[in-house]
Amino acid sequence: MVNLNTMERITLILLIKVLVLYLITIAAMRLMGKSTIVQMTPYDLVAIIIVGTIASEPLISTKFWPTIAALVFLVGLHVLFSFMTLSQWGNRFFLGEPTLLIKNGEILEDNLEKSKISLIQLTSILRSQGYPKISDVDYAMLEPIGEVSIIPKVENTPVTVEHLNLTIDDEGLPISVIVDGKIQIRNLRLLGKSKEWLETQLTNSNLHHKDVIFAYMTEKAKKLVISKREKA
Repeated sequence: MVNLNTMERITLILLIKVLVLYLITIAAMRLMGKSTIVQMTPYDLVAIIIVGTIASEPLISTKFWPTIAALVFLVGLHVLFSFMTLSQWGNRFFLGEPTLLIKNGEILEDNLEKSKISLIQLTSILRSQGYPKISDVDYAMLEPIGEVSIIPKVENTPVTVEHLNLTIDDEGLPISVIVDGKIQIRNLRLLGKSKEWLETQLTNSNLHHKDVIFAYMTEKAKKLVISKREKA
């Protein structure tokens, strides 16, 4: 019969394994790049599945260090493939090429069939992007990452400020200065402002930084926008 001390030791070892593997898996995903999560390619998907499978192995067996070695090898392989996609050959081999689904407002049935996308799926994608009528679309293209890019016909192109010959002031990038009541010192330095300056602005508005859930300042216009907590 397993005594309590042995049981506690086994539990502790398991918890340490979970923690170490959790941190290593996160580090592995970071090394594999943001596009692995945001824009998943075929080799990204395969890598993620294998990483998850390998990382869970020590939780049901004792093969801890071989698992770490396998994870390191897999991440290195993925990074190598990522560099290979920078070349034209590697990009074509690992990612493939874009496929036209609609051209000049006409559906290309053969390409649709080759891409294994049904007409219902295509029309659903078009509607979700604001084009309920196929005749409004000039080109629709299935990208290697699995998304469908839509280029509307000229007459259906959204009107921009340039089209209207209007001038709009560029306020620059909005940078957060308070997040959940905490002052972002580093961001203030990027804006050329100090903590004391921000606290003065808050005092003038009868606020304390803990009363603010979020505040940001535009990079060029230096415009401070404050969102107060409900209780404030």
